[in-house]
Amino acid sequence: MQTMGWVQWLTWGTGVLVFAVVIGLVIRGVLRAARRAPEQPSAAARLAREANLPPAVQAQLAALNQRKDNGEISETEYEQQRAALLRAY
Repeated sequence: MQTMGWVQWLTWGTGVLVFAVVIGLVIRGVLRAARRAPEQPSAAARLAREANLPPAVQAQLAALNQRKDNGEISETEYEQQRAALLRAY
C-alpha cells in the first residue's frame, strides 16, 4: 500500500474544504430564507386601531391602501377616497 504524496493530500483537502463551504452556504441560505422580514408598522393601521373603526371600515381602508401601494390609484386619489370613507363612518 502506498502513502499519499503532498499533491494527493492537497487535492483531497481542497475537495473536503469545497464540500464543507458548499454545505455551509446551503445551510446559511436556508436559515436566511426561514427568517421573515419584520412587519413594517403602518401609521394608517395605527390610526385605524386607535379610532376603534368597525372591521368593515378597516377592511375597506386596507383595500384602499393596497390599491395605492399597487399603483392603481394616485396618492391624492387615495387621500380623497380615504377621507370620504372616514366621513361616511
